[in-house]
Amino acid sequence: MPRLDDKLLLSILREARGKPLGVQELTARAGLHPNARTEVKRALRELVRAGAVERDAKRYRLPGAPSAAGAALLDAEPAPPSRQRAEGRSMGTEETGSARRRAEAEGRSIRSEDLLAGFRAAPAQGRRLGPRTVVGVLQKKPQGFGFLVPLAAAEEDLFVPPGEARHASDGDLVRAEVGPVVRGRRAAQNLELLEKRRTRAIGIYRIRGREALIERLDDAVPVPVARHPSARDGEAVRVRLPLRPFDDGEIEALLGDPSSPGLQTLSVAYRNGFSDVFPEGVLAEAARLPPVVTEAEKVGRRDLTALPLVTIDGEDARDFDDAVHVEPVRGGDRLIVAIADVAHYVRPGTALDGEALRRATSVYQPDRVLPMLPERLSNDLCSLVPGKERLCLVADLLVDHSGRTVKREIYPAVMRSHARCSYTQVAASLMGEEVPLPREVTERFPGLLRLSERLTAMRRARGAIDFNLPEAKVVLGPDGRVAEVARRPRNAAHRLIEELMLAANEAVAGHFVEKGLPTVFRVHDEPDEEKLGEFAALARAHGFEIAAGEEIPPTALDAFLKRLAGHPEERALNQLLLRAMMQAFYSAENLGHYGLGASSYLHFTSPIRRYPDLAVHRLLWQGFRGERPTQPEELEAVARRSSERERVAMAVERETQAFYGALLLQDHVGETFDGTIDAAADPGLFIELDRWLVTGLVPARDLGDDAVLERDKQRWRLPRSGRTFRIGGKVKVVVASVNVARRQIDLALAERVESATGARPPRSPPEPKERPRRAEEQPRRGGRSKGPAPKRKTRRGRS
Repeated sequence: MPRLDDKLLLSILREARGKPLGVQELTARAGLHPNARTEVKRALRELVRAGAVERDAKRYRLPGAPSAAGAALLDAEPAPPSRQRAEGRSMGTEETGSARRRAEAEGRSIRSEDLLAGFRAAPAQGRRLGPRTVVGVLQKKPQGFGFLVPLAAAEEDLFVPPGEARHASDGDLVRAEVGPVVRGRRAAQNLELLEKRRTRAIGIYRIRGREALIERLDDAVPVPVARHPSARDGEAVRVRLPLRPFDDGEIEALLGDPSSPGLQTLSVAYRNGFSDVFPEGVLAEAARLPPVVTEAEKVGRRDLTALPLVTIDGEDARDFDDAVHVEPVRGGDRLIVAIADVAHYVRPGTALDGEALRRATSVYQPDRVLPMLPERLSNDLCSLVPGKERLCLVADLLVDHSGRTVKREIYPAVMRSHARCSYTQVAASLMGEEVPLPREVTERFPGLLRLSERLTAMRRARGAIDFNLPEAKVVLGPDGRVAEVARRPRNAAHRLIEELMLAANEAVAGHFVEKGLPTVFRVHDEPDEEKLGEFAALARAHGFEIAAGEEIPPTALDAFLKRLAGHPEERALNQLLLRAMMQAFYSAENLGHYGLGASSYLHFTSPIRRYPDLAVHRLLWQGFRGERPTQPEELEAVARRSSERERVAMAVERETQAFYGALLLQDHVGETFDGTIDAAADPGLFIELDRWLVTGLVPARDLGDDAVLERDKQRWRLPRSGRTFRIGGKVKVVVASVNVARRQIDLALAERVESATGARPPRSPPEPKERPRRAEEQPRRGGRSKGPAPKRKTRRGRS
């Protein structure tokens, strides 16, 4: 590994040709371990003092080089729109409309090249596209105007006048120039359509004389449609949205009662560009794939069918995309992680690929899964079902007794799963219980566990941070109504699989780095120093000492989380630290992964549900075949799109959970519950109910006239009474009101309710007397009415 010195840093800055670089970029380009960032910062401070380097915000450059903003403009300034159109580079309203109409006519999804058009020019991590150009999503209002919400969080929203908004529909990805100030904010001009995001919507069929329209459940602009011979006024329908803003939509299905919770949440997904319906051309392409592995497909692959690989997933999982095997060898353990070879079936330029890239990720809801790929692939051809030959890509690793991977080999193979195991079965077997699995399978579980424990110890020793935050799981009753919002079970088997997947992902990343090949990395920047300092001060206020100083190494943060285990404020402080962290994202540049303490990391293990994993598989195949690799610029567009779609999918899942939480509590208005203060902010106190993982708000106005928010200590204080409410504190609250449509739950402090009324508030409702089902017996989210749904993989390599 290179040695850090001033000459190395200066050489890297010189090679950057004026582009300012951050500490993480400098560390990665120097080939140093992420833990060396502290030394890099110290060296940079000395160089700044000596005048050899200039600091520009959080980036560094040689004296006389352009500023970060200037370098971004030089880096990304596009040709003028008129020249782009002349050169055929721009994908304006007419071009996109034609592409979409042509695609629909052929019954297939839009091409991958068209989908990436906006992301080839889109701003990267807060950079502007050009001096007066922005790429973002159009939010259109019924009055005709709208707002352009930029993909780059650092950009401000633009007002879109009606004359510009008519060129696109609500939810479309657009590009526009920044124009003059209108109504107090910058306006968009010369708007161009890059991508039709919303293809379908759910709404209520309304008859208006001789005409009909759809009132959309997502409160977006109503859609005119032709009168339907079977639809009744007030009935829920699914409508395919028009390609052009003024065309009629087309009713595809009658859905019945519009008050169904499942329709409400499905509407949220539709609003954000996801769907449970695939274009006919995509389904037809999937149907033409061979039903079994042919002899021709086995050529050039290793035969692992005799190796006792097994899958370990949830009880109701239907898509098995990873299988594992561990055996002791000289010097440590041989770990084999076999992953479904989705890239063999989903080829670039096909309808399947275009639709997969359009979605970029699967989305999970309590009553369904909106998969990235059709079920013909996700639950059949690419699923590693027991007893059937399947194509796979393999990470074959030698892990020594300290948990370090000392040898790796990546290759294509043919495998046959020897058993389909559930998390519950594996955890029970490890505890000595009998489970309905062959003995030759269960006797290998202890070896899997020992290896995973060594991997955990290795990661923590090098600085990985292990958060302990429960995930919420919405449990639905037989009628589709919410029964509870429980903690998702997580046992030894979940942690075991997570560690093995992390090891495989990191090994494949190392494979690309070692060979100098481009790929799509999963990167995680170091925390903002100011936010981390605020967190350290808050932790000290709660009685927890964190190593002081200008830098807080990740090992100190992980040690702090270990000390928190079992403490009443464990969850609150875990969440606070998580908020101080940067969000992980995809990038064609290797910037390391701070949270995992890894110098390089990527996603390889879930190509059925994540497009970046599929992209990594394709890049591996390019290496196997000796083909010219995809250029980093093209991979960066894939990375940007995948990051953006991932954020949107997470927002859909959060809104869905908030909807069901409000739906659950609307039947408990006036009842009292124990709660934990989750956050203290300007709106008031956010309280998480102890009985359910549901959060409501005690408005600031209800805390008292003298209530003072002390932001540095994350608490509300009442000077007259001396009472304070801080994060992690326990309170009793009354459910004051619930607005399901707004996903809003208002709470009141029980003591203030009692004081105001002179009577005690109602007691908490009694727990049911019947034996509650064990967590592992609860139905998993993602179930379907026609059978179990694809599994929900929440923690496997999600870092």
